[in-house]
Amino acid sequence: MNSSSQQIYLAEDQQVLPHRYSDIPSWLNKLSQVERVKLSGGSYWLVKKINISQPNQWIASVDGPVIENIDYYLYSEGNQMRHLSSGYLHPYEYLFSYARHIDTPSLGGYWLITRISSQYYTEQPQLSFGHKSEMSQLYHWRASVITLCLGGLLILAIYNGAVGLVQQDRVFAYFSGYLFAITLALALVFHVAAHLLQLRITQLHLLPVLLIPIFSVLFYCRFLNLQQYAPRLWLASRYLIALCLFSIPVAVIWVNWAVVLVYCVILLWVVLALASAFQCWRQGSKQAQLFILSTLLLLIPALLLAMAVVPKNTTTLLAADLSILLSCIFSTLFMSLALHYKFKRLTLESLLVAQQLSEERDAARLDALTGLKNRYAFNEYVSSIEFGEDHHTSLALVDIDYLKSINDHAGHQEGDRLIKLVAEALNMVLSDQVKLYRIGGDEFAAFSDTLSCSEIDEKLAIADKIIQLNGTAQSGISFGSASTDDCQDAEQLFYRADMTMYQQKAQRKRKTKLVALNQPP
Repeated sequence: MNSSSQQIYLAEDQQVLPHRYSDIPSWLNKLSQVERVKLSGGSYWLVKKINISQPNQWIASVDGPVIENIDYYLYSEGNQMRHLSSGYLHPYEYLFSYARHIDTPSLGGYWLITRISSQYYTEQPQLSFGHKSEMSQLYHWRASVITLCLGGLLILAIYNGAVGLVQQDRVFAYFSGYLFAITLALALVFHVAAHLLQLRITQLHLLPVLLIPIFSVLFYCRFLNLQQYAPRLWLASRYLIALCLFSIPVAVIWVNWAVVLVYCVILLWVVLALASAFQCWRQGSKQAQLFILSTLLLLIPALLLAMAVVPKNTTTLLAADLSILLSCIFSTLFMSLALHYKFKRLTLESLLVAQQLSEERDAARLDALTGLKNRYAFNEYVSSIEFGEDHHTSLALVDIDYLKSINDHAGHQEGDRLIKLVAEALNMVLSDQVKLYRIGGDEFAAFSDTLSCSEIDEKLAIADKIIQLNGTAQSGISFGSASTDDCQDAEQLFYRADMTMYQQKAQRKRKTKLVALNQPP
C-alpha cells in the first residue's frame, strides 16, 4: 500500500461531497487549503490518496485526544464509496482510539476523505490508514500501556494520600492531590470516562488539567520550603493558583479558547516550578535536586504543547498525549523517590526522638544518688500489682535508722555516703529476685514475686549487718514486710508492711536506750 501525505482543507456547512472518484481533484481545488488546524476548533477535511496493491483488511483512524465528530469517506476508482462515523461523541470500536475498520472492495487507487469537527483541538490531528492486523496490534499495545500507567498513577496517589493521613503531613497530601489530578486529567484525555461512564462533556474535558498546577504549587511550596528560600517566587506561585482558579470558569464559558488558555497556564507553571527549584537549590535545599529532575521531564510535553500554540509552516504530528503520559509517570516516580527520602528521614527523626524520649523517660524514673528506680517508677509498678489467689507479691519497706542525726552531726555528705551504702547492701543481698526502689530520703521499697516475706526478711537482716559493719556506730536499717496473700488492695499491703517496720524500729530504739543506760558514766 502506498499513500500520499495528509492535506488539510477548511470545511464549511454548505459544502457537498463529490459523487465520483474522478471529481475529487476538481472538488479539492475549490477548497481552501491550510497548513494546520486551529486550536480554537472548527471543521476540516483531512485528505489522503491511497494505492492498494494487495488484498487486505484496513483501518482508518484520526489520531487526536478530543475530536467530537469524525466522518470517514473512502472512494474507489470503481466509484464505490464507504462511509463510517467516529469521534468523541460516538461509540468506540477500539479502546482509546477513533479507528474504524474499512473493507476495500477492490485493488487500485482510493481517496480517503475525512471530515473532522470539534470545539477545540489539543494537538494537530493526523489521518492514518494501514493494515488491520498491524494497526489493531498497535492500538491494543497502546491501550495496555495507557491502562498500566493510569493504574500506576492511581496507586501512587492512594499510597501518598494514606501516608499523608497517617503522618499528618500536608506534603504527602498535596502530592496525592497532584497525582489524582494528573490521573483524572489523563483519564479524560484517553476517554476513560467516555468508555466506562458514557460521560462525554467536552466543556469539562480540560478542567482537571487546571487542577494539576494548583496541587503542584501547594506541594512544591511546602516541599521546598519556598517561603523561606525564595519569598518572591512563593508569592508568584500563589498568584498562579489564583490564575488557575480564574481560568476554570473561563475555560467552561469560552470553550474554543480553553486549549490555548490551559497550555499557557501549564507552560507558566512548569517555568515557575523550575525557577523555584533552582533558587532553592542555590540556597542549599537538598530536596530541590530530585524536584528539578522531575520537573525537567515535564518540559518534553510542555515543549510539544508550545509547538502546538506557535504557528508552524509544516503539519508536524504532535504526540502530546503519550508524551504527557510517559513524562508524568517518570516525573511522579522521581518525586516519589524524593518523598521516600523525606519519609525515611522523618521516620529516622521520629525514631531518634522516640529513643531520646525513652532515654529521658528512663532517666526520669531513676534516683540520681543511688541509681535505683525512684518514687515515680515505684508508683507505676504499684498500679500494676494484682491481688488474688493466683497472684503472689511480697513487699518490704526499709528505713535507714538515725539518718537525720547523722546529717545534723556529721554532715549531709556523710548521710549521702550512708544512703549509697544501704543501696549497695540491698542490691547485694536481694539480687535480681527483687525490684528495688528508693521512695524517699531514707526510705526504700522492695517487691518480689518469688520470695516470701520471711525470705525477704532474712536477706534484709544480712543487709543490716553489712551496713553496720561498713557504716558508723549508729548505722542500720529497720524493715517490715507484707504479702498480697493476706491483703485485699495496695493500701492494706502498705499499711501492714509499714506497721511491721515501725514496730521493728521501736524495738531497736528501746534496745539502744537500754544499752546506753547500762553503760557506766
